Amino acid sequence: MADSQTDSKFFSVRIVSIDYYMTAPLPGFDICYSSFQGGRVNEVPVIRVYGATPGGQKTCLHLHGALPYFYVPCSELFLQSDEKGSECTNALALALEKVLKLKGNAGSKRQHVHGCSLVRARKFYGYHSSEELFLKIYLYPTLPNVGAFCCDLM
Repeated sequence: MADSQTDSKFFSVRIVSIDYYMTAPLPGFDICYSSFQGGRVNEVPVIRVYGATPGGQKTCLHLHGALPYFYVPCSELFLQSDEKGSECTNALALALEKVLKLKGNAGSKRQHVHGCSLVRARKFYGYHSSEELFLKIYLYPTLPNVGAFCCDLM
């Protein structure tokens, strides 16, 4: 443990609390363009990590470039052709975006879906010997802080 405290490549924080806020993207830190939306991104989440360092210093760490996501199991039919697969993924993401806009304020310009992609992964409940096809959908959080969410640093 002593080696990791002196190594300047690492920053260690004991996490006390985590939340996020939405803000305009900062070039160089955040995603500024969405190819799915076909334009600039209006707001991105910034994750705040409150805690303390091993030396006892209080910290508030702001993590940029993280988007929440979820997986949807897909049929292997998506892989018959790359063109058909991308058409289906975009159609599903557009439908999800439309539903989320209708659920909220219909006149709102708020973005909900950042994009989606086909990925291979193993289901994480139970034992599964092989990977399966999933649709990975990246979102812009629009709900009030609701606990933890999965995210990738983009």
